[in-house]
Amino acid sequence: MFASQQVADVIEVKPELDAMGVSLAAIGSGTPDQARAFTEKFNYPGEMYVNPSLSVYKAFGLKRGFLKTLGPASVARGIKAMFRGHRQGSSAGDLWQQGGMFVLGPGEQLVFAHRNPGAGKQADLKAVLAAAAGP
Repeated sequence: MFASQQVADVIEVKPELDAMGVSLAAIGSGTPDQARAFTEKFNYPGEMYVNPSLSVYKAFGLKRGFLKTLGPASVARGIKAMFRGHRQGSSAGDLWQQGGMFVLGPGEQLVFAHRNPGAGKQADLKAVLAAAAGP
């Protein structure tokens, strides 16, 4: 549910990202077939990679845990997402792994980092756009 919500939000700002020359890439924890199905179902407009070993998640310092996924705050965010029209479908990958959003570049520079502290606690896209626009 939260991944589809994140994609819907990113699609809204995609024209602004395109105007800045920013490319999108997502990393999922499932299989290539699950990633392909996700991109098709939700019309994800960027590159999609998979990392079932979670090594990239660990490298970016992303959290993992049962309560981060199904704790009270995450459940409340889930109810809010449902009112926005997002539904929990079949799950893929590591259900307990939290995501994040990062703006990388130019070069090897990390200009924005958001590590979801719990399910559905996603990055503020205005902050992402500001970071992508640069100084």
